Amino acid sequence: MKPSQQKNKNSRPLSVSESVLLAVIVPLLLLPVIFFGWFGSTHILLPQTSEIHSRELEIRQGNSQCTLDIPAGTLTIKRPRRAALGSAYPFEARVQLERPMRFINCTGTIPNWDISLEAQTSLVSSAVKPFSSLRQPGFDNDHFIFQWTFTPEESVPQYQSHFWLRAIVTEKDTTVENWNILVRDFPMENLSPFGLPSVIWITASAFSLVIGLLLLIIFLQKRHTGS
Repeated sequence: MKPSQQKNKNSRPLSVSESVLLAVIVPLLLLPVIFFGWFGSTHILLPQTSEIHSRELEIRQGNSQCTLDIPAGTLTIKRPRRAALGSAYPFEARVQLERPMRFINCTGTIPNWDISLEAQTSLVSSAVKPFSSLRQPGFDNDHFIFQWTFTPEESVPQYQSHFWLRAIVTEKDTTVENWNILVRDFPMENLSPFGLPSVIWITASAFSLVIGLLLLIIFLQKRHTGS
């Protein structure tokens, strides 16, 4: 067949059967593109920043008395806006203080106290790893990073995320005092288009993609043979 004949064959108008076939192929291929694009967007971490106000907290124990100086700073939470049942997502909290926490105005017996910064998160209907509560030493440290992975285990309208930031004063692993520095809630939407779990949409999208590709091959063969 001459090139001009092949060109004319490929540019011929669509037959009725080809038009119907193409009308079926397009939505079959669009469904997985739309869903997996939506599903993939759940793994995009959105930052949210909160201000930490400076404060001075008095501590008394026996003959020891000090003031814990907590400087101002910022808390930045990074978490997804949506979450899908059974998928694992990162959850990160970064704390930046203007300077390290310290004891001031100590009187009486010099205490042998340690300072820690504790971050705790609780996500409704989700498993949290490694632990919901994490601590890091506070002496000579003004930058803290806490990281978790959470996996939704139940389908609920919203995955409520509660976050606490605490200053912990200890002596020989015994808690002397602890204070909530900051408490925040970070709700996340449940990814369930039309009320159906994401696993159903994943299965349907994969099936739709396979059928769409097979029909596309048939369509191209019909166009090539001209039948």
